[in-house]
Amino acid sequence: MEFPFQKVKDALQCFNRPIYETVILTLNEMIETGVLPPGTKFPPDKKLAIELGISHITLAKALNELRRRNILDRRRATGTSVPETKMLPEANKARKKIAVVFDYASEETFQQSLFLKLHQGLEQLNCTMCFFSSDNSSEKQLSILQEILNDFSISGCIVWSILDNEQAKKIIRMRPRYYPLIFLDRHYEGFDHDAVTYPNFDCGAAIAISLKRRKINSCCWIETRTKHDVISDVDRRNGFLSVWNNGRHFEILTLPEKEEDEMAIRIPRAGAYVCPDNSLALQFKRILQKHGELDGKRLFVIETPPENHGELKEFTAYKFAPDMGDEAIKILSSRLNGKECCTVSHSGKWSVLEGKNSTRRKFYDKPPFKET
Repeated sequence: MEFPFQKVKDALQCFNRPIYETVILTLNEMIETGVLPPGTKFPPDKKLAIELGISHITLAKALNELRRRNILDRRRATGTSVPETKMLPEANKARKKIAVVFDYASEETFQQSLFLKLHQGLEQLNCTMCFFSSDNSSEKQLSILQEILNDFSISGCIVWSILDNEQAKKIIRMRPRYYPLIFLDRHYEGFDHDAVTYPNFDCGAAIAISLKRRKINSCCWIETRTKHDVISDVDRRNGFLSVWNNGRHFEILTLPEKEEDEMAIRIPRAGAYVCPDNSLALQFKRILQKHGELDGKRLFVIETPPENHGELKEFTAYKFAPDMGDEAIKILSSRLNGKECCTVSHSGKWSVLEGKNSTRRKFYDKPPFKET
């Protein structure tokens, strides 16, 4: 076939990287997606460099790197080509490495259904997980993602994003065109990228409507300093406040970071106490027990994996269904198989579990209560 000079030239414009890296990524993607099928003959290096408007030395260096990775065949007698068959069958059976970046990691992390779903899904795709923790720092997460995108041995990335819009913009622009980069729990409006999100804002609003229907007029929102700016918790709080109005009382109780400081905290009076995730609910329950104030409190939690049904039986739970990992793996698989367009999956239905002994579990795609 005739060598597609223009397609290669156009593809080179899609990357914001050094030319050497750009040539490697572009040709590798075009080979993997069949734009340059097996048997494609490359023109001589100097001619190709002139057509692409780059240095023939830089081009040769990139082509040699692709040969070293067994992606191209380069011989003095026959020139450069895409091999008809895989050059090293055993090497090509190597598992692809996929980076998984969480906002933070604790002992619980590796027992959570999200982590387990991702691990199982990657195993089914014959991929190896490379795990990273951002330690609740968006700057650290930005640095980790930049390193991942510069690591040619990593074939994709799934990230529980805590980036702000400007940080995300840098990463999305840096990402190679066909590179699987899937954001969890965050979709950045105005940018074309893959994402799987929980309906955090809507669920927060649904809780507020639920409390209003119960004739509750005062609410205490539970958080910690480190959780105050976590994006998913912020979205839930904003969703709640979008409905909680008309003179109803709202205050935030900031729990101490250290357990030894918990007895010094003053628990305000409120008609309801809302915890935006499991860990906060467990900590708040422990504090109430220490103060002898657990009985009689109306407690609510947006329950996320891992499940703590026994430990949180005093809470009315708005429970997310743990299907985010499955959705992320589906998108990753489609990307690895050559899908070009981005996918945004609004995952995470939720159910409402009311009362200590209730088994009622109805799943909702939209807020379960309408404003009246």
